Amino acid sequence: MYEYKVFKWRFDLNSAEELEITLNDHAKEGWRITTIVPNVKGSGGVLFASVDGNEATFILEKSL
Repeated sequence: MYEYKVFKWRFDLNSAEELEITLNDHAKEGWRITTIVPNVKGSGGVLFASVDGNEATFILEKSL
């Protein structure tokens, strides 16, 4: 059985180191990244959607 954690991350010029620290903290607790989803705005398909390149959703899992 698995447990999941989902969080959004907004990227800026200084966030790479902060993201690394955050992910390492989660890894110490047994979490691993399963999926990274870039946030897509709009609907109707790829041609009409726009990607917000400054934000992504991370899905983590760990075994219980």
